[in-house]
Amino acid sequence: MVVMIQLKTKQEKMASEVDDEINNNEMEIFPYPGKAKSDVWKFFGFLKKTDGPPIKANLDMTTAICRVCKKKYATKGNTTNFRMHIDGEHYGDLEPKLKQKSQPRLDSFLKTNKPVGKISPERQSTIDDALNKMIVGKVLPVSIVDNIYFRAFVELLDPRYQVPSRPTVIKRLEEKKLKVEDKLKSQLKLSADISITHDGWTSLNTESYYTTTVHFIDNDWCLQSAVLGTIKLAGSHTGQNITNELKNTQDRWSLPKPTATSDNAANEQKAYEILGWNRFGCYGHRINLIVKNSLSFPEVTRVLGKARTLVGFFHKSSSMTDMLHEKQKLLFSDSKVGHRLLIDVATRWNSTLFMLQRLLEQAPVLMALANDTSLPKHASTTLKNSVFNFDELTLVENMVKILVPFEKATTLVCADQHPTMHKVLPIVTKLMRATEISDDDAAIIKKIKQKMLAEMSKRTQSEDISLMACLLNPFTKGLDFVSEEREKAHALLRGLVCGITIVKKEKDTQEAPEGEVSAEKDNNVPALPNLNLPDNETGHEVHDLSQPSAAKKLKSADTDDWLEDVVCVGESLDVGSAAEHEIERYLGCQIDAVDHNLTVLEWWKKNSLFFPRISILAKKFLAIPASSVSSERVFSLGGQIVSKKRCRLSHSNVDLFIF
Repeated sequence: MVVMIQLKTKQEKMASEVDDEINNNEMEIFPYPGKAKSDVWKFFGFLKKTDGPPIKANLDMTTAICRVCKKKYATKGNTTNFRMHIDGEHYGDLEPKLKQKSQPRLDSFLKTNKPVGKISPERQSTIDDALNKMIVGKVLPVSIVDNIYFRAFVELLDPRYQVPSRPTVIKRLEEKKLKVEDKLKSQLKLSADISITHDGWTSLNTESYYTTTVHFIDNDWCLQSAVLGTIKLAGSHTGQNITNELKNTQDRWSLPKPTATSDNAANEQKAYEILGWNRFGCYGHRINLIVKNSLSFPEVTRVLGKARTLVGFFHKSSSMTDMLHEKQKLLFSDSKVGHRLLIDVATRWNSTLFMLQRLLEQAPVLMALANDTSLPKHASTTLKNSVFNFDELTLVENMVKILVPFEKATTLVCADQHPTMHKVLPIVTKLMRATEISDDDAAIIKKIKQKMLAEMSKRTQSEDISLMACLLNPFTKGLDFVSEEREKAHALLRGLVCGITIVKKEKDTQEAPEGEVSAEKDNNVPALPNLNLPDNETGHEVHDLSQPSAAKKLKSADTDDWLEDVVCVGESLDVGSAAEHEIERYLGCQIDAVDHNLTVLEWWKKNSLFFPRISILAKKFLAIPASSVSSERVFSLGGQIVSKKRCRLSHSNVDLFIF
C-alpha cells in the first residue's frame, strides 16, 4: 500500500511538472501528424514522449492539448469534446490567436467580452424576422446581407448570429408572403362585400405594372386594406387585357363581385364594363382635372410661368439661395428662415398651390433681393422680370383662396385609413359654395370660378354609390345639403334593404325520445331524464310544451315578441314590413351627445344589432374608397424598389417586395 501511494504521488508530481513546462511554453506542442480531417486540429496538438521526428510513434497520441489555453483532453476516437471546447472557450473562432510576446496594443484593452456559447434557435429566428422586416420596410436590397460592412456591424452586435445568404432571405420572404396570403384569404371569406382599387404604373425599365388593392370592413367594424398583387401587364393596355388581369386576380383570391374605384381612363372603364362590375371614378383625379382646366386662362398661365422661372433660378444657383437665406434672417422670424422656394409638378395640381403659397410668404424677401444693388447684372435682371408686381400678388392671393378648399377636399378623399365615400357629397357641396361668384371678384377670378362650376357640374354628378354612402352615415342621413336627392336616396335604400333577408336558424322540430330532451349540436351534453312525476307530487302545475298555449306562455315570458322590432333574432319575417320598419327607425333615430364623439364605424359597431339589414349595406358602401390613391401610393414604393441600382429585379420579386 505504501509503495502504491508513493507511485501515485510520483506520477502526480511528474504531471504537475509537465503542466508547468507547458504553461511556461518550454515544451513544444506538435500538430496532428499527417493529414487531419477536422479543422479542430488547428487548435490542438501533442507532446513528444520519445526523441525523434514528430510522428505518431514519437508523440503522446492519448492526450491532446489546446495550443491556446493549454487545456488537455483525452483522445477517444472523435473530436466532439474538442469542438465544444472551441465553441465555449474560444467563441467558435477556428483561427487560433496564440500568445504573443510582443507588447499588446492599446485597443485590445478596450474590447468588450464576447458572449459565450452558441446562439439559441429562438434568438436566431427573432433576428431573422427583424432582418426581413428591415429589408422590406426600408426598401433595402437583399444583397445587403453580403455586404462586408453590414456583416461587421452584425458581428459587433452578436458574433454568434449567422447572417443568412441572399437565397435564404428570398426564400423566407416568400414563405412569409404565403402565410400572409392565407390569413388574408380567410378574412376575405368572412366578408360578403368588398371593394378594390386598380391602377397602372411604368417602372424605370419601361415595364408596365398594375396594382390591385382590396378594402373591406371586418366583423369588428374596422376598415381593412391590403395589396392583392402587383402584376406585370404584357402587351397593349387595352380594356380586354386589363379585364383578363382583373379576372385572374379575382380567381386567385376567390373574391366575390367587387365594387372598383379607378381613374377615368377609357381602358379602365371598358374593362369594368366587360366584367359587369360596379365602378366609381376616382375623385382625386376628378378634382385634379377640375383645377387644371380652370387654370388654363392666359392671365393665370403667365403668372404661373413667372413663378416657375423664379423658383428655377434659385434652384440652379447656390449663391442666390445663400443670399435669399441672408435676407430671410433680416426680415423674418426664425420660423420662416431657411424656407426654400417650391416648384410644382405636372401630375399634382396641389403642388402649384404650395408653390404660390411659398412665393406669397417670401414676397418681401424676393422684392428686397430684386432691388439689391450688390447683385450681378444678370441676376438682378432675372429677378426683376420674375418677381410678382402688386397686381400679380393680388391675383395670386385670390387664386390661393380659391384653391385652398380644393386642396382640403383632395386630402379628405385621398385618405385610406378610414372611410371616405360618405364624404363625397358634403365635399362637393362645400366646393360649390366656395366657388360662388361675388360682385367684388375681379374679372379673371370670376372666369376661374365660372370654369370651376362648369367643370364640377360635368364631373361631380350625383351617383348612387356616393348618395347611399352619405345616407348610411348616421351623421348625414338627413341629406339636408342635398335635399333634392332625399327621395331618390330613400327609394334606393328601400330597394336594397328589401332584397336582404335575415333568416334565423330553424328550430329543432323533431320530438326527442321519451325520457330525454334533445341537446342540439353538443354531443357532450348528457340527456336530461324525464322523471315522469305526477302533477300533484311537485305542487306545481305541469304544462305540455308541445301544446301551443304552453309554448306561447314561455315565449311571452322571454319577451321575444316585444323585442322583434328592435333586435333581430333571425326569424323569417315579412320582408317588406320588417325592412320598412327598420328603415323608419334608422331615419328617425336621433344622434345624442355621446354619439357625436364617435366615428361612423364606431357608431355602426354600437348600433348594428338594432339595424341588421341596413348595417350590411353600411359595410358594403362605407368600405368603397373615394379615390384610387391606395394603388397610386404603391407606385412611389415601386419606384424605390425598381431603382437604377436594382433595375434587374424579376417581376415576381417586385411583387414580393411590394406585397
